[in-house]
Amino acid sequence: MIVEISEHGSALKRDHECFIVQTPSGKTEIPAEKVDAIILTANALVSTQAVALCLEKNIQLVLANWAGKPFGRFWVSTPGRATEYRRKQYLHQDTVLAFKVSKDIVTCKLRAQKKLLVDLKCNRKIINETTNNSIKSICKSLQRLNDLEYTPSFKQTLLGIEGFAAAEYFSAISSILPKKYAFKERSRQPAQDKFNAILNYIYGITYSSVEKVVILSGLDPNAGIYHADSYGKPTLVFDLIELFRAKADRIVVKLFTKKYVKDSWFTSSEDAPLGVFLSKEGRKAVITAYMQDASNIVEKESWLYCRKIMAAFTEES
Repeated sequence: MIVEISEHGSALKRDHECFIVQTPSGKTEIPAEKVDAIILTANALVSTQAVALCLEKNIQLVLANWAGKPFGRFWVSTPGRATEYRRKQYLHQDTVLAFKVSKDIVTCKLRAQKKLLVDLKCNRKIINETTNNSIKSICKSLQRLNDLEYTPSFKQTLLGIEGFAAAEYFSAISSILPKKYAFKERSRQPAQDKFNAILNYIYGITYSSVEKVVILSGLDPNAGIYHADSYGKPTLVFDLIELFRAKADRIVVKLFTKKYVKDSWFTSSEDAPLGVFLSKEGRKAVITAYMQDASNIVEKESWLYCRKIMAAFTEES
C-alpha cells in the first residue's frame, strides 16, 4: 500500500516494526510489512527512526509538493531492490522484453479507445458513420498489433500504428461533440480550441499522478521502455500515461456532452493570442472531475503496471 500524508501538522513515527501516522484528525498504526511507499505532501514531522525503518525495509519515502509532484526521496546507502530493478530496466531498453511491454501498452491504449467509442455510440440515438468507421479502423490496428513480431525497429512500427489509430479516434470524438466544440485535430502547446484546452490540462494532471507512482515504485522515470530516451525527460512516465489517456478522454467528453462546460472556463494569453487556455474556474472544475472519476484508479493501476514490469524483469533474469 501507498501511505500518503497530506494534512499539515501531521507526524510520522516508529513503534518497533510499525509506522505511527499522527494527524490532526487521529492516529493510525500501520505494520511496515504492508507499506510499499510513503509520500509526504504536507508540512509534517518525521522521526529519524521512521526514516530508518523505511531504509531497513526498502520502503520509498518521498517528499512531494501540494499537487503530489515528487521533488526528493530517501535512499538506502547500500544496493537494494530498487538498484537491481533499475539495472535490469537499463538493460532492457530495446530487447524482446521491451517489445512485449511496449506492444502491451499500445494494445491496452487502443482497446480503451475502442471501448470509449463503442460506449459513446451505444449512448447516442443517432448513428454516427464517422464513429462506426473509426471503430472498424481501430479494430484493424488491434489485429495488426496482435500479428506483430519483434524486429529491431519495433518502436517506430508501434508509433505508426498508434498514430494512425489516434487520427481515426479523435475524428470520431470530434463528430460526437456538440457542433460548436468540434475540432479539426489534436493541438497541444497551445491548444487551438476549447476541447483540446481541457484535454491538455487533464493529461497534465494524469501525468503527475503517473509520475508519482513510477517514482514510488523505485523504477527510473527517465528510462523509457516504449518511448525513446531523451535527456531530462521522464520517458517511462510517457510510456505509462498511454494506459490512461482514454480515461481522461472519457471525462472530457462527458464535460462537453453533458453541457457542464462554460465559456467562463476559458481565457486567452498575450503570449499566444491564437491559443485557448483554462481560467482558474475552468482548472478547478477539471481537477474536481478528475479527482472524482479517475484519480484513485489511475494511481492504483499505475502501481500494478509498475509491479508487472518489475515481475517481467525478474522472469527474464
